[in-house]
Amino acid sequence: MNVAIPDSLQKFIEEQVRSGRYPNPEAFVAELVKTEAQVFERARVGEPIAIDEHFGRRLEVLLDEAEKSGDYTEVTKDEFDAMEREGLELARNRRSP
Repeated sequence: MNVAIPDSLQKFIEEQVRSGRYPNPEAFVAELVKTEAQVFERARVGEPIAIDEHFGRRLEVLLDEAEKSGDYTEVTKDEFDAMEREGLELARNRRSP
């Protein structure tokens, strides 16, 4: 089977291969299809499906980005609380029409 990948996704796939998680683009696409097939099968047989099946993948990407971003920066509780408030405000605004 041959699959045409849009040019807009080529860079993303190449980044996944360069990350070392996949030996080649075909392995990345095969893993992606396998994961989605598992979700569809679970739904077909009536198993509950988590709201976000891709949480683990997104978390892995965020952790990789954090690791590559440089040294950790310590923050105070007040600074962290301010960041949390800002994040909650952004989330509220995103949901508001």
